[in-house]
Amino acid sequence: MRKLIFLIGILIILSACQADAEAVHEIDIKNQDLDIIGKAKFQTDPGGVKVSVTAEGLTPGFHGIHLHEFPKCEPPNFESAGNHWSNEADKKHGLMHPEGHHIGDMTNLEVSGDGTVAKYEYVIEDATLQDGNGSIFKDGGKALIIHSGQDDGVSQPSGESGERIACGEIIKGEERSQGQNPGDQVEKEAEEK
Repeated sequence: MRKLIFLIGILIILSACQADAEAVHEIDIKNQDLDIIGKAKFQTDPGGVKVSVTAEGLTPGFHGIHLHEFPKCEPPNFESAGNHWSNEADKKHGLMHPEGHHIGDMTNLEVSGDGTVAKYEYVIEDATLQDGNGSIFKDGGKALIIHSGQDDGVSQPSGESGERIACGEIIKGEERSQGQNPGDQVEKEAEEK
């Protein structure tokens, strides 16, 4: 009986530790003028980390979207975010690259005719919100970058996706700002449809 009580106590403690681990992380996405244009949510998923984006004020069409190696969004070009996040040096850019892709490569983001992104979701395999290999928070965090054009999925180093037009800093313990975020309104309108 004592062993059973001891095991239950250990399970409760372990469950509490897991509850403290970050399961959802939200950030603001800003344009080159540092205006908040949307939000991104990073959520633990059985396949890795699910990224969800809602935004407005973007040019209609497809845009490359990637995670970059540094959590720095210095305008006007966001070059401070560094290169695409890759946890293996021999990987190349592009989900369709035959030699394998960077962990931070994602499918293109589609912006509707009114300039909004009502719902974008992608699961980054091999990524985690926990500590360790594949952690989005490793080395201080990452940056989410939206490019001006479509990512072709194979060209080096960034899929011919054009300039960096929006950025969000992903830093452990730092959440998005309080107050009105256009991404909240876009998300609400999409849910009402």
